[in-house]
Amino acid sequence: MAPRRQGATGEREAEDARGCCVPGECLRPREPVRIEDAVRVLCNNDTCAAGRYMHRECFEQWEGGVLAYLKSCGRARSWSERQRHQNLWTKKGYDLAFKACGCRCGRGHLKKDLDWAPPGAAIRAEEEKKRRRRTRSGRTPAAAPDGRSRAFSLSSSGSCSPPSAPSEPSTSPTHAPPHAVTPAKKISKPEIISDRIRYNKKPVKCEFDFRSEGSVLRAGAGANGIFSRRLDFSTFNLLPKHKVNSYQIKIEDEGNHGNDDTRLFILSTLAGQHKPRVSCALCKETLHVFDRYPLVDGTFFLSPRQHDSGAVEVKVEGRTQYLTCVCMGCLERCDPDRTIRCRFCGQKWDGSSLVLGTMYSYDIFMATPCCSERLKCNNCYKALLIPHQRLNYSDYSHPVTCPHCRVQDTHFVKPLTYCFTKRVFPLYQQWP
Repeated sequence: MAPRRQGATGEREAEDARGCCVPGECLRPREPVRIEDAVRVLCNNDTCAAGRYMHRECFEQWEGGVLAYLKSCGRARSWSERQRHQNLWTKKGYDLAFKACGCRCGRGHLKKDLDWAPPGAAIRAEEEKKRRRRTRSGRTPAAAPDGRSRAFSLSSSGSCSPPSAPSEPSTSPTHAPPHAVTPAKKISKPEIISDRIRYNKKPVKCEFDFRSEGSVLRAGAGANGIFSRRLDFSTFNLLPKHKVNSYQIKIEDEGNHGNDDTRLFILSTLAGQHKPRVSCALCKETLHVFDRYPLVDGTFFLSPRQHDSGAVEVKVEGRTQYLTCVCMGCLERCDPDRTIRCRFCGQKWDGSSLVLGTMYSYDIFMATPCCSERLKCNNCYKALLIPHQRLNYSDYSHPVTCPHCRVQDTHFVKPLTYCFTKRVFPLYQQWP
């Protein structure tokens, strides 16, 4: 009887492993899950029929989204990346992150089974140890010092950790990318734009995948799979050819293993609000948020003022900010209806030089005031700066104290309806 029970259990396990149980869309939907290369998870819903196994790639993508959520939770904010990885599936971390671990069944939460090992794992581990011993025993005595010498020269000439972000430049935002953007590095083929952009600086032709037209593929890498997976870059064909490059479009993470703070901040913030889509602050067009750079077909920015009802309130360094988005069409002024101009001097606002797909840490609308009316106190309406005095573009988003009425406020950040109009004439006319 015992052998038959064991065989029945094996049959149930094999049946359960045929389909990947990752929340969201499977990365390998046509391939059954092989037990030997799977990750087992447990659902706390006793009647769950969604399955217990994931493709290893699917699990790693999904786990990345859970880690992004954990980073925004309570005491985990002060943990290092390594601590979050170590604590995630223990009680210490899982009690904070379980809300991001919803199961497909809709009634439970998933957790990695730490006590389970794929069949044959112990044998493979022992074989790997033997192989390493044979490799070490086959080295010549002279080889080790040479290896140490090379390792020392590498470690002394550079570091494996990513470079720290450069200090914020003092030039206009229309002439410089945000602090999150650094010179491009080589990326893997799945995360294209083509290498031709980076090395030859030739515009890439984005081939459209007709199979994906009008559809959005869900992926597990963005906080429990609520964000879209970008299937092609055809939307960027809207740009002039000389702008389709990795300097104008944010393509890559800055951190190790894709753990970019800006990307994780945006995804965890929107995941906490269950917002896989955002709207443009100007034209109200709905935009999908993607799980990898470029995060949106436009750009995000932080403002101390809520320009749009869809902007998400966040706390940054103790200050209330609003995560806001502007679409690529409005930044590029693709048609006259998308052009806005100052109500007081008539100058057009231009966002065409801003980097797409990332986030600016200041209000991009108020960073380049065009006339003296934009430089007045929000309380007493007197000038805060002397004529022709200008600040660093990010400083316009910071609180200042009016020298006349002594009121402290973000005086340079004003409502869009106060500063801009979509009509050419007459000026001094209210939005839109």
